[in-house]
Amino acid sequence: MSAPMHPTMQQLADSVGVSRRLMFQAAAVHRYGCPELVKAAHAGLLAMKHCETLAKALPHDEQREFLAELPSMSPRRRHDLLALLKGDLTHRARNANGGAH
Repeated sequence: MSAPMHPTMQQLADSVGVSRRLMFQAAAVHRYGCPELVKAAHAGLLAMKHCETLAKALPHDEQREFLAELPSMSPRRRHDLLALLKGDLTHRARNANGGAH
């Protein structure tokens, strides 16, 4: 008897009509995000790529703080904060890989 086959991320993405990248982003949000961030992602409060950035960059308490401030945040402020977090993640990844550019 053979082992059960698990679908690939591409097969899962194709089955629901989204990109493979979106599937990986959602998986990261579920893995690293606080429950409130997961709910925000599912509700479409923020783009999944932004939820992924928050999930990977901030601890749960800071994710909650960001979400609490979101309704009063200007779009510009939100953009700037997300860009800073994304830049910090990129910087950390480069340093973890021996400083390669």
